[in-house]
Amino acid sequence: MAKVTISLTLDDERDKRILRWIKSQPQKGKSEAIRKAIRAYLDQSGVTLQDIYNEIQDLKRYRVALVSMEQQGQSLSEEDKRVSSRAFDNLSKIGLD
Repeated sequence: MAKVTISLTLDDERDKRILRWIKSQPQKGKSEAIRKAIRAYLDQSGVTLQDIYNEIQDLKRYRVALVSMEQQGQSLSEEDKRVSSRAFDNLSKIGLD
């Protein structure tokens, strides 16, 4: 495993809170603290496959049936078709990155 060093530029006015937080970290632990903060941000910033699975299980548990508008005898507008297409496209990409 190779170490990678990056530099970070902060504005002393706009980023006061960040600078204060970094300065408050122990000298030997600053890099680890920054990595933990970034990982925490990445972990909370998106929906996980586990989140989706849990929601599907809840739907099953409460016997919720999702029925398309077409199955209900309603026709889809062009916008509904585009949204539906994008939704399925996005769902197929989950977990690929």
